Amino acid sequence: MDHPFVLKMQYAFQTPSNLYMVTDFCPGGDLSYHLKKTQCFEEEEAQFFIAEILLAIEYLHKENIVYRDLKPENILIDGDGHVILADFGLAKDHFKDGSLAMSFCGSPAYLAPEMLEGKGVSKMTDVYQ
Repeated sequence: MDHPFVLKMQYAFQTPSNLYMVTDFCPGGDLSYHLKKTQCFEEEEAQFFIAEILLAIEYLHKENIVYRDLKPENILIDGDGHVILADFGLAKDHFKDGSLAMSFCGSPAYLAPEMLEGKGVSKMTDVYQ
């Protein structure tokens, strides 16, 4: 994957018992940390973050990836103050338009209504979250 707002893996290696993935460093922490610190963002700052998050999600969808776990803890801030979407543990690739993923996954506080109703999720679920 190659997008300015999606975490890049630089390389990976393994030992007999572990897999290691080396990614870019994001010294700004995560969005959850900043929300707890400030309680809310100024409107311009919120618009900036939302725009970058949507650009990252749009890129993933064009690559036929549904993210399924969008939450403040998975949005890192790089050294320049830009968002970096991280943690692809629940992402599903090879996901075609009109498809539904039926596996129940995600963080309980951020589940989309269609997930709670057992209807499956589509790319639109990423936008709901």
